[in-house]
Amino acid sequence: MANAINIKRSQVASLMDQLRQNAAAEQKLSEKDEHEILEKLKVFGRTVSGSDAIYSSDGISLLSDVAFRGNTPEPSREALRCLANAMFLDRQTSQYFTDRGYVEKASEAYKVSESHDDEFLLGRILFFVTTYSQTNGLIIKCVNEHDLAKNTQAAISRHAVAYANAASTSRIISQMAGMALQETLKLLYTLTAKLEDLKAELFSPLVPDLLKILISISVPTASSLQPPIHHILDALSNIPLDTDSSKAALFPEDDPTKYLTRIVKVLDGAAQISSGPSSRSAQTDEFDDRGASLLKLLHDIYPIAPEPAQEFLRLSLLPTDTERNLPLGSRTSTTLPARLLRLSSSPSTTNTRTILSTLLFVVSDSDPGKFIQNVGYGHASGYLMMRGIPIPPEALEEAGVSDKQGRRINPVTGQFIEDEIKAMEASGIGGLDEMTEEEKEREAEKLFVLFERLNKTGVINVENPVRTAMQEGRFEEIHSDNEEDDEDEEGGGGGGGGNNSAEGKGKGKAKETTAKQA
Repeated sequence: MANAINIKRSQVASLMDQLRQNAAAEQKLSEKDEHEILEKLKVFGRTVSGSDAIYSSDGISLLSDVAFRGNTPEPSREALRCLANAMFLDRQTSQYFTDRGYVEKASEAYKVSESHDDEFLLGRILFFVTTYSQTNGLIIKCVNEHDLAKNTQAAISRHAVAYANAASTSRIISQMAGMALQETLKLLYTLTAKLEDLKAELFSPLVPDLLKILISISVPTASSLQPPIHHILDALSNIPLDTDSSKAALFPEDDPTKYLTRIVKVLDGAAQISSGPSSRSAQTDEFDDRGASLLKLLHDIYPIAPEPAQEFLRLSLLPTDTERNLPLGSRTSTTLPARLLRLSSSPSTTNTRTILSTLLFVVSDSDPGKFIQNVGYGHASGYLMMRGIPIPPEALEEAGVSDKQGRRINPVTGQFIEDEIKAMEASGIGGLDEMTEEEKEREAEKLFVLFERLNKTGVINVENPVRTAMQEGRFEEIHSDNEEDDEDEEGGGGGGGGNNSAEGKGKGKAKETTAKQA
């Protein structure tokens, strides 16, 4: 193994020497021969081991000289491929590239690139350089002196025209064009992240073009967060949308939900979850990996949207009354709101469940009472407690009416109480009317103990409803059938010691409290 690496190291060094000698001799090699050397170096450079001559500072400088020479397009493009591979495998090479002053040359080349191959390679190199840059000074210099932001805008505008034309004529965008767009979008996202104070001014004009591309791409019914869709959403989520131009683009006067319909369709395809006992699935993992930007985008859109667009989002993301025949988020429901609720509480969605709950809270107009009514206390309580948002006492009352028929809902599950009772009866579980007073008493005691334990853990700090009911006089004394006889025996027997016996204690415990029926 070591011998093979040494052989490879020698071959790579020899090829690099040929390039170096050729550069010093003003290109004695033919363009074809130079291209073949660079192709071999590209293959060798796919692994770092034994490719020392490529991954050194001098090696990166030599490849960069060839890449930006300008008069030999094929060797220059192959040198760009070598550089892109090197930066992908070893980020130190991007620092060598920066230190030798090649970022400015890459930005200038990106400006005039007309082929998708060049845009792909230059966009990829600039993405690595800007992502790994330790300071923003270099990026600001490229933006101010080499028009990097404007060049990125121009590239995306070209793609917007091409995608719109392809959609109208049913043409297929070439694979290379799609790959070039992806690298440009990744570069755009990095620029918006690094240029926080300037991104509204520099990148808001791109919103119409990004939306135009998004609506021109067919959305898969499942796993919809595929490139370039998720790259477009990443970019949109990082551009301020509250400018007049952005809002005008997002909400066309003739159809304010035009683009929201497409974004929600992407969410519908992305928000997949296993219907089995486990919530873990490949689709759930993909949603958790790529869905945060999509959720953040909707979170940012709702507050600035006109009422028709807000109403559309409420109807799309929140459960409707037709879903309340079951507990909200039931595993048997396949609607988008039900899947979102399950994802918001899934142990698999560590990256997205908080932003997903935040989105549902915002779409509930950031009103905790509406939030609980919309999704049920069971789904809302954890988020509200984590955020330190007080829970309105009235939100837990069963008197909440959700439709014109006046049907009551269970505030914890969000299910209609009448449907809940029917389900209990169908499963053989009796309701309060079928419970004896002793059974009611035991359930009340269990509830009391559970709330006391939860309060002691510090997880929640709420008033025990059983204690409250006792204080409000909603409990009554329950006497056993033999209680009067027991009292007569104790009073007439004259032997007070009966109260100290185990039997006496058991009889005395018969005098307890239980909840009145509502």
